[in-house]
Amino acid sequence: MTRKDRIPDWLTGARALVALAILALIPWGPSALRTVAFLLLLGWTTDMVDGRLARRWDKDPTWIGEHEFHIDMVMVLASAIYLVLAGLVPPLPGAAYLLGATGISLALLRWSGDFLRFKSVTMLLACPWVFAPFVVGLVHDPVVVYAGLIWTAAALVLDWRRFLGVVGDFLAGARAFLRR
Repeated sequence: MTRKDRIPDWLTGARALVALAILALIPWGPSALRTVAFLLLLGWTTDMVDGRLARRWDKDPTWIGEHEFHIDMVMVLASAIYLVLAGLVPPLPGAAYLLGATGISLALLRWSGDFLRFKSVTMLLACPWVFAPFVVGLVHDPVVVYAGLIWTAAALVLDWRRFLGVVGDFLAGARAFLRR
């Protein structure tokens, strides 16, 4: 494997580091919200770039590439844990949802044998947490909201087909889940 072939994996692995950095910000509480939001935007940017490079270079998936979705969800989980422990989300409902959603996702991963079903349900359960830092920013730090909106608009303009692919995968998984 050439150095160039490793770049998509490094970008994917960077999201695990983003997750660790977010968890390290918990002691700073709500004052770290902007940093957490920018780390998430950095993580989602690496998510856009790694897949694009892997496809362009016709790279065979490695272990890290095959577990990219799991790494993405670890980053979302880290931001959810930050929001709950920093007191930006009410602790009891936040922790209950987080534990319940994580339990459901892990159970599906373990026992369903259907990755598309696991991915679709996990995406549905993770969706509120993906947007939560930016919604919380409405009250605590409007810069977070503006940055999220600008990033989203740019991502849609630059990679509309990927957005449609993600939504298509989600809907296909949801249909497969509902059929069973």
